[in-house]
Amino acid sequence: MATAINGDRNQSEQILALGRQNNQQESAIEVRNLTKRFGAFTAVDSVSFDVPRGSIYGFLGPNGAGKTTTLGVMLGLIPATSGTARILGHDIRTHLPEALQRTGAMVEKPALYPYLSGRDNLRLWAYLAGIDNLERVESSLAEVDLLQRADAKFGSYSTGMKQRLGIATALLRDPDLVILDEPTNGLDPAGQREIRALIRRLAKSGRTVILSSHLLYEVQEICTDVAIINNGRLIAQGRMEDVLHSGDSLELRIDRPEDAGPFLEQLPDVTKVELVDDLVVVRTDADNAGLINRKLIEAGFEVTELRPRQRRLEDQFLTLTGTDRGTGGAHDTA
Repeated sequence: MATAINGDRNQSEQILALGRQNNQQESAIEVRNLTKRFGAFTAVDSVSFDVPRGSIYGFLGPNGAGKTTTLGVMLGLIPATSGTARILGHDIRTHLPEALQRTGAMVEKPALYPYLSGRDNLRLWAYLAGIDNLERVESSLAEVDLLQRADAKFGSYSTGMKQRLGIATALLRDPDLVILDEPTNGLDPAGQREIRALIRRLAKSGRTVILSSHLLYEVQEICTDVAIINNGRLIAQGRMEDVLHSGDSLELRIDRPEDAGPFLEQLPDVTKVELVDDLVVVRTDADNAGLINRKLIEAGFEVTELRPRQRRLEDQFLTLTGTDRGTGGAHDTA
């Protein structure tokens, strides 16, 4: 289970060890003790984490947390003060070109020309990136579902189409790793849904996707794994279900929930029972699920669903970071 840990410089390594218990597969990215200082200010403080291959990895942090700085160091845009990262097996300190050869990124909105068509914009990006195979332009357009509008001028595109073409620039090298910074920013619900579907397709094709987003419900819906950084330090990481798992509550869907409440309160190790919408939430250790289910059935209740209760990502994020609800979410500028 992912855990928030307060302490010294070993904090990130402790969290990393917990994350490894949940995921033993090969990593697309390995970050070790990454630190970045700007003068006396430490933007990233000895951060360590792994990004599993094939995952959709949410990277979250409140304003000034150090998230964007971490991504910038990983991409070679910002020099690290100490520590390192390995991308697809390559150390960025010694083999950055090899690390980036199979990496595509959309950080901020790419500079695209409104008077050129979508296809010509991609051809220009391919030329600047040294990509001679123009079939990659057509393949990238197909992946973002823009072939039919490829010859229309970029300036005539909707906001969602512009964002999809931006993602296409990150796909020109047919990368194994795709890093997307706020890909649904400014989109209406339909446009957000299109981008989420595209990200799922990218992961289904075998790619690893890192998603930075301030829309916490979006991250919870789409990401398989998540990391949360605050004040330059990693405070939680792991599989999404583990990060959200409360560990001390069960939720049940049951007939006669009003009658079930008093019955459950009498069971050993149950400290609280409450009705939440149409669910009965029982405060107890998750290991008691079997006993509770058996006792309910013996008492004549019909249990149709019983599972560990998960927090919403928003609630968990606010708990771990101490962020007030009015601060605007997880987007950071450091």
